[in-house]
Amino acid sequence: MSLGHRRSLPFKHFKDAQTGSSIIQLTPDNAVCNRNYFYQKCFTNDGNKLLLAADFDQHRNYHLVDLEEETTLQLTEGAGDNVFGGFLTTQDDALIFVKHNKQLIRVDLNTQEHSVLYEVPKGWVGYGTWVPNTDCTKVVGIEIKDSDYMALDSWEKFAQLYHQNPRCRLISIDLKSGKRSVVFEDNIWLGHPLYRPHDDNTIAFCHEGPHDLVETRMWMVNENGDHVRKVYEQDQNESCTHEFFVPDGSKMMFVSYRPNSHQRELCSVNADNLSFTVESEMPACSHLMSNYDGSLVVGDGSGTPVDVTDTSSHRIDNDPNLYVIDLHKNSITAIAEHKTSWAVLEGDRQVNHPHPSFTPDDQSVLFGSDRNGSPAVYLASIN
Repeated sequence: MSLGHRRSLPFKHFKDAQTGSSIIQLTPDNAVCNRNYFYQKCFTNDGNKLLLAADFDQHRNYHLVDLEEETTLQLTEGAGDNVFGGFLTTQDDALIFVKHNKQLIRVDLNTQEHSVLYEVPKGWVGYGTWVPNTDCTKVVGIEIKDSDYMALDSWEKFAQLYHQNPRCRLISIDLKSGKRSVVFEDNIWLGHPLYRPHDDNTIAFCHEGPHDLVETRMWMVNENGDHVRKVYEQDQNESCTHEFFVPDGSKMMFVSYRPNSHQRELCSVNADNLSFTVESEMPACSHLMSNYDGSLVVGDGSGTPVDVTDTSSHRIDNDPNLYVIDLHKNSITAIAEHKTSWAVLEGDRQVNHPHPSFTPDDQSVLFGSDRNGSPAVYLASIN
């Protein structure tokens, strides 16, 4: 298949055995499919179309699913798509993604025309998920010196890269001119770059690596490189992970957990003054994402974390549930079972992670799972 190819994609409907939630399997069992990273835009503004990646052809490429017609439109082709970092523009007119860790590409949704917005310079590799500002005029990303880079196709290599202290730089790219600005650079593994929504002057990033070794994970910096600051001072035995900005820009939320405890905490800091709040105790979820104003949060129950060095102190039973935390009602509800294995598949550490997030109307949760044997994408109703 090639660019612009349309494919019928009959959905499967069933009920969750535990909760009765209505679940729709959007992708077939005989393919490897995944949604993008949980804080990247994947739905069009009207909620009728969805971006996902699938290997319907030889390679895993981006497709736009029409949720009313149950069809897909192929947007990219060939090897090298970063199939987790791509996103739909705020204006719903394009897909933007990284190819071969070297090119930032814009794909027109109507014509599938590809335009190169930025090329990673010689000697560097584009790493991880690159994230736009609210207006989709800029992107923030991470580049690693090519002499330090390795393909992270196992959790052992994830730990190895941390100990290498790779030369990394946090960059901002103007999408109109292609101009790159280096915001911050150091001999430490950097990850999770984020523009604060509705505030281009504030960029967040993390010190990446095994959670129980990273002393201070979350940082912020002004867009011009000034005022590098800790987001939160972790306790000695505290691990933090999967931070994200609430889409209205008011808070940064994250998961906090400690050894020898099954309980985790949903925490936040005020994005203006970094005042800290424990929003809720919660089950052992790995990823969290909120709705627009942060009143609802969805999380995916998990097991013993693989991104720590001391797994014996963090050993917990696997929790197969998707949870919705209602911060107005102070309630936590299991809405469905994701039943994913969390397994690494052919060197892909992320493909079997649920990465849940809300649909634009807050009525359903999008997630991934290999519950039927291969990675697929699902919607689960909340009510």
